[in-house]
Amino acid sequence: MRLMPFNVWTRWIKRRVPTSLWGRSLLIIVLPVLIMQAAVTWAFFDAHWQAVTARLSEGLAGDVAWAAESYRDDPSARNLALISERAERSMQLSIAFQPEASLPAEERRGALGLVDRTLEKALASRLDQPFWFDTTRYPAYVDIRVQEADGVLRVIAPRERAVATQAHIFVLWLMIATVLLLAVAVLFIRNQVRAIERLAHAAEAFGRGESVPRFKPHGAREVRAAASAFLDMRSRIQR
Repeated sequence: MRLMPFNVWTRWIKRRVPTSLWGRSLLIIVLPVLIMQAAVTWAFFDAHWQAVTARLSEGLAGDVAWAAESYRDDPSARNLALISERAERSMQLSIAFQPEASLPAEERRGALGLVDRTLEKALASRLDQPFWFDTTRYPAYVDIRVQEADGVLRVIAPRERAVATQAHIFVLWLMIATVLLLAVAVLFIRNQVRAIERLAHAAEAFGRGESVPRFKPHGAREVRAAASAFLDMRSRIQR
């Protein structure tokens, strides 16, 4: 595949860049902020959210492996009740045994595949038996099942034990802060651009022979200086 020459890319970009001062000023403000927000969000999810989710999944997988091994050591009803009570009290896990059952044939995977891949990797590293899990049926829970010789050991775990569920709060606050800062910046730059636009309109009207009686210098110091120079020039020409 042949890449386009650099000058072709330059012309393509120039044709799509806004031609007005307001449009270019808005682009100068908005584009870097959006790029920074995208970079920060990506870095957060890559370095923090994924790492936290992986650690949580590993911890949950370890607890599931403990429950499965404890049951295999003593598959009696009394030991199962003890395992279930200890897991409920210390690990927030609900454990039940389904005699003569087998793992579901249907795989249930969520829209965010990273969560399923991370949990599957953690379970595969801790369990020797076949397993199955579902992260979609219950919004607040994860359903994990482990195949045993005489049935299926089912573990229901809170979703926050496997996934960093508060990540959206960071993204939400980041978006709110970005919108507020952009709004302030846009209002400020709009006032500055308006002063330049009024000066340009006044000069254009004077060039057509029209008078602009209400035009007064305002805006930044440099813009006021240019407007004052324009008024002085107009006064000298009219004299």
